[in-house]
Amino acid sequence: MSQLRPTPRAQSLAPEVEEIPIGVRRAASWSWRLIIVVAAAALVLWGLMQITTIVIPVVIAILIAALLTPVVKVLTRYTFLGRGAASGVALLGLLLVIAGMFTLAGRQLVAQFADIQEKAVTGFQGLVGWATSTFQIDDPMINSAIDEGLTQLQQYSGELVSGALSTAAVLGNVATGILVALFTLFFLLSGGAGIWRWVVGLLPPAARVPTHEAFRRGWKALSAYMRTQILVAAVDATGIAIGMMALGLGSYAVPIWLLVFLFSFVPLVGAIASGAIAVLLVLVLNNWIGALIMLAIVLAVQQIEGNVLQPFLMGKAVELHPLAVFLGVATGAMVAGIAGALFAIPVLAFVNATLLYVVGRDPSPELGNDRTSAEHFAALTRPRPEPVQDGSGARTQETAGKRSGLQSTAAVGGGTAVAVAPAAAEEPAAEPAAPRTDGDDAPREEGAAHEGDASREEGAAREGDA
Repeated sequence: MSQLRPTPRAQSLAPEVEEIPIGVRRAASWSWRLIIVVAAAALVLWGLMQITTIVIPVVIAILIAALLTPVVKVLTRYTFLGRGAASGVALLGLLLVIAGMFTLAGRQLVAQFADIQEKAVTGFQGLVGWATSTFQIDDPMINSAIDEGLTQLQQYSGELVSGALSTAAVLGNVATGILVALFTLFFLLSGGAGIWRWVVGLLPPAARVPTHEAFRRGWKALSAYMRTQILVAAVDATGIAIGMMALGLGSYAVPIWLLVFLFSFVPLVGAIASGAIAVLLVLVLNNWIGALIMLAIVLAVQQIEGNVLQPFLMGKAVELHPLAVFLGVATGAMVAGIAGALFAIPVLAFVNATLLYVVGRDPSPELGNDRTSAEHFAALTRPRPEPVQDGSGARTQETAGKRSGLQSTAAVGGGTAVAVAPAAAEEPAAEPAAPRTDGDDAPREEGAAHEGDASREEGAAREGDA
């Protein structure tokens, strides 16, 4: 009858460790590793938050570089301009377009400022009258509320002055950020490929090619996102501006176009905010019927954008679920404010495409493999050839043979035997005892002749003795 025996215990585990279930041990192993990863990510994020004056302009430059790189390629290919000159032309064109839009919008706002002020006061008084008659609010309550607001304004006047000073410092930081963004953008356009190859060259050799290929997928997704956002923002702004012109407010079309265009780069929140501003402006300058018509126009434009333009233009280049977009914008706004909400979706698009390639789901198989960069990275790992000493041809061949290995074939019977001499360290060759001027065969022939003469003399002497 067989007896039950206890399961042998693993020799590498202590008894107290063996008593812990394997699931708990694995959970503990994953837990401390995740804690280290989260702590490292938090430390990096905290460090970036300390230098936002540099980080934000650099990120903006990267986004604009993804948008302008095709323009630079076209200028370089179809004109006589070099890469640097084409980058300068693209950058100058961008500055002219931005300056033109802001100048035109500013001139229209300044020209219509008096009208806006008058209609805003009239609209406010009408709103107060409507609230008074609808909710039975008397004038003393409204006047007391206004007086309380003025009192609070005077009480916190010191904070307003300090806020103005901090605003001046913020303006200085903005000017610095603009300069950093412009210089970074120029160098990314003119030599971004070289900068990226240098960065990848710092990685271990086995990680260079996969990192580069993953970056290419992420860069394509980022470029597609930027182009789509530019087009979608232009369509949104144009539709709402046409609605303003249809309501008889054509003098405000350009400022509203610029406002909606800029706000459209903040997903979800930007479209709602810009549409609300357009509706409120129509309410103040026109009436509530015009405001309702403007609200219908805004909703129609946003529905066309969300259901037609974005799916058609994005395609599979940026595969992000709407929930991921919403949570990304919310998280970015909580972590870094407006800048976080602005950069959240581009960063998510880049990271999503990169991780898909890393896990084996290539989001852009049509890109293939970059052979030029692969050869460049492979050349970084090759040892540099040692200088060959000047001398006779035999010495040069001998040195080359010791480096690369010699192969010699010799026919043996009906087959071939290959002998490979491995590379070895060079050693100084011993000098010959006597110089050989007639080649390698001359000494052997001379020695053979001497041996033949000696044998013949010996044979003759033996015959004489006999």
